[in-house]
Amino acid sequence: MTFPWRTAVAIVALAFLAWVGFEIGRAGSDVTIQHVQGPSTLVAGRVTGKRLNGQAWSLDYDKVTMSPDGAQAQIDHVRDGHIHRVGKPDVLMSADNVTVNTVTNDLTVAGPVTFEEDLGGGRTRTFATTGARYVGASRILTIDHTATITDAGATVTVASMTIDFRTGDARLGRIVGERPGTR
Repeated sequence: MTFPWRTAVAIVALAFLAWVGFEIGRAGSDVTIQHVQGPSTLVAGRVTGKRLNGQAWSLDYDKVTMSPDGAQAQIDHVRDGHIHRVGKPDVLMSADNVTVNTVTNDLTVAGPVTFEEDLGGGRTRTFATTGARYVGASRILTIDHTATITDAGATVTVASMTIDFRTGDARLGRIVGERPGTR
């Protein structure tokens, strides 16, 4: 009697093929799928932006939603915002909606916004508009919507304006002005 080699090899080959098929079938089932992180939401706090030489701005908010990568923040209801100026008082800001680019330190404001600038001696200048853009690197505020400027009882409406907070230079678009008691 001789051992049936053919039958044994066939059984071993079938067992090996079954094992390979089973491993191929379950391959990848032990890998956990990474879930994408959604936006993070914070309620009632303060967010700040910094320059190399100090603080650029700070915003007290009701709600902020950060993008998953942290590059953008959507801030709702800014109650007490400050745009910091070196050697001068801060420009105060209140706004409905602010989008912050945390990489470039830029602010984009939508909805009603008010900027208040302390000129010293108890005098303030107020800018009211519906949107603005502040570039943190150059410290330039651009208002490309109609803005109402109030200063010492006088009201001026401009089509647009740009203010450089480093130099104090301002460029105004088309102007419509009115001073109380001049009619």
